Order: sequence, then structure tokens, then C-alpha cells
Amino acid sequence: MDAVRHFLGVVGIVTYPPALLFWFVVHPWVRLWRRLGPAGTYFVMVPVLASLGSLLFQVRARLLGADLGTNWPLVGVALVFYAVSISLEPTYRRQLRVTTLLGIPELSRPSRRNGTLLTDGVHRVVRHPRYLSVVIGVIGYALIVNYVGLYVVALAALPTLFVIAVLEERELIDRFGEEYRAYQREVPRFIPRLKKLREADRC
Repeated sequence: MDAVRHFLGVVGIVTYPPALLFWFVVHPWVRLWRRLGPAGTYFVMVPVLASLGSLLFQVRARLLGADLGTNWPLVGVALVFYAVSISLEPTYRRQLRVTTLLGIPELSRPSRRNGTLLTDGVHRVVRHPRYLSVVIGVIGYALIVNYVGLYVVALAALPTLFVIAVLEERELIDRFGEEYRAYQREVPRFIPRLKKLREADRC
């Protein structure tokens, strides 16, 4: 189990920061990236992120920090987190195309962008089910790995994903205007309202 945890820790420490950095870089300067388009953006960003991942791998031991050992009660809690995260994913993946998950609409020029605002299913309960699923999954991942470095990554992911969600909403307002503003007023960003959960159960 120790070897598995170490392997998962290395994977997490190498992949999570570049993945978060991608969206943190794209959303604030989305108009600039649209000039390059999706292919151009990925052409620029993938080598940068791969280089960052390689650099993180070189210092993986230092970044992982102290090994807190295999803790089976924490693994049990982590499995609960994963069950919630996994239950969310099929719900929003049925609605979100792969192109949307890859950010193609955001990176496309206005004349080539399409799609409708998603307000059905899990999107009736929270505006960002994908980010909520990621947060829950990252916390579960850190509990299983149980290295100090992964807890730091998980804690850093929370404010980072919040900022990314806010930046993404600016782009959605730009695309959908008052329709999205009305949706913002009606549906919470991350934390479901009990009333909305009951309404979703009845649908």
C-alpha cells in the first residue's frame, strides 16, 4: 500500500498544478487566446505545462514532504468523497460535450462559438458541478495518499478553483448576457440549497 500511495502522490504532485495553471492562465486572458484559437492555445500551452510537470517530477520528493503513513480510517472517508465525486460526474458529463470540457467554446472566436446555457439536471442545483466534483475528488485523493504535499495541493486547489470559476463566469456573461445573470441569481455556485435539492429530486 505504501508503494501505491507514493505512486499516486507523485502522479498528483506532477499533474494537479499544471492542470489548474492551464485554466488559471486561459480564463483571465481568454480574448487573447481566442486569437490563437483552440489548436493554437493548446500548441502553446501543452509544452509549457509538460515542462512544468517535468520540473515538478525532478523535485517530487521535496514536494511530497512527509509521509504520514497508510491510514485506513482516512481511506474510508476518502472512498465516501470519491463516491460523491463519481456520482456527480456522469450527471454533468451527459450534458457537457468533450469539446466543452476541453474549453473549446471559450477558446473559439465568437463566429465559431455555439451551444446553449446549461440549466437542467445537476446544473439546476449548482452552477459548477464539474469544479465541485474536482474539489471533492482532490480531497479524497489527498486523504488516500496521506502525504503533506498532497494536502497542500488540495488546500491550494480550493481558492484556485474558486477564482477560476469566477473568471469563467465572466466569460459566460460575455457569451450569454442577462440569461446567465438570471441563472446566477437563481442557482448557487457550489453549495446546493436544500430547496433546489428537493426540486431536483422531484424531476
